[in-house]
Amino acid sequence: MATAATRSMKSVLLLLSVQIMFGLLHAVISEEENLEMERQLKVINKPPIKSFKTDYGDILDCIDIHKQHAFDHPLLKDHKVQMRPKHVPKSTMEGESPRLLPDNIKCPPGSVLIKRTTKEDLIMAKKMKALGLNYPTNPAAADALFATVQYSKHNLGAETTMNTWGPSTSHDQASFANLWIANGPTDVLNAVQAGWAVSNYSQTPFIVLITRHIRVDFSLQVVPQLYSNNYTRLMTYWTVDGYKTGCFNYLCPGFVQVHPEITLGLVLNQLSVYNGTQRDIQITLFKDGEWWLMFFNKVIGYWPKKLFFYMYSGANNVVWGGQVQSPSDEPSPPMGSGHFPRDGLQNKSAYFKDTQIWDGVNFTYPTPDQLKVCSTRPDCYEAKITPGVAPNSMDLFYGGPGRCKI
Repeated sequence: MATAATRSMKSVLLLLSVQIMFGLLHAVISEEENLEMERQLKVINKPPIKSFKTDYGDILDCIDIHKQHAFDHPLLKDHKVQMRPKHVPKSTMEGESPRLLPDNIKCPPGSVLIKRTTKEDLIMAKKMKALGLNYPTNPAAADALFATVQYSKHNLGAETTMNTWGPSTSHDQASFANLWIANGPTDVLNAVQAGWAVSNYSQTPFIVLITRHIRVDFSLQVVPQLYSNNYTRLMTYWTVDGYKTGCFNYLCPGFVQVHPEITLGLVLNQLSVYNGTQRDIQITLFKDGEWWLMFFNKVIGYWPKKLFFYMYSGANNVVWGGQVQSPSDEPSPPMGSGHFPRDGLQNKSAYFKDTQIWDGVNFTYPTPDQLKVCSTRPDCYEAKITPGVAPNSMDLFYGGPGRCKI
């Protein structure tokens, strides 16, 4: 006769089969993995001074600026916080940035706004790395598809304007639009990147298998989906060793947050409409002592230069464009608007406009002969540059419907 433990195990396996069959469950983790994630969250999420919950289910914390996770990095133990660059490029301070959060979400003086990391975020990051997160020009980046433009001369950063979209992705896929700054040999590449991303990873339900004395007890914990998925979010990533390590947003110590009202991981709720209104964001990555990130005209924070070896004094590569990630056994997701540039440009295709290179004094437009257009799978995603509206500017139109096997 079957024991109670055996019957319990069969019930669990049946439940798992049903969940997976109907796509309700996208991650199964062991009790040990669950405990390890809880340990990581205690390190990453510092005690908040104040917290807010958004309409999208995120918890945003106000953290003492001097006690944020960045300073857990051994190179930053005695780091003095820089509140803003000494020399802010004049053009980046022009215009207004849209208000993407309610007016009541702002942190008191001495604290900064940081999205609280969840177990789903940790699972997302692990899956993305497993799929082969990499730099667009790396020949080993076979597990990701790109449609980009590359500039390969010494620089101190760049700025660009990109329109935002909400391409549909499955539970283990991602679609990005990023600006990359990088330098160094492939296997120890130093890089920072920023832009927007759409992924279901951070919103998928998962299950924790808890086994205690398995002969007498077999139990489980189901963590439900907390809110709708497929949000387009502000994202960053950095690495110092060719993407062998590194992290998104605040998942590892390094990025120093200085803004009290804008957080990495923020939901970008103003999206472009195909053949309709286009919504843009402006991203600037530039070196002024540290490597700074600006969102529109707001200084969000920085990566201290001491984190980098090959980018300590500048960089030799700038890349901008789209990227998708997907398991090899699934059709790849849409990139950008989900439409090819050949099907129409204005109001139809995803774009990067007014991209300029920073030399420490001025922003200048790269010339067409300085740009290399790359699409790893032109049958799935295109990249096309055309003269922009501003004199000497070049615009990148990119994207496509996907549905390719990587």
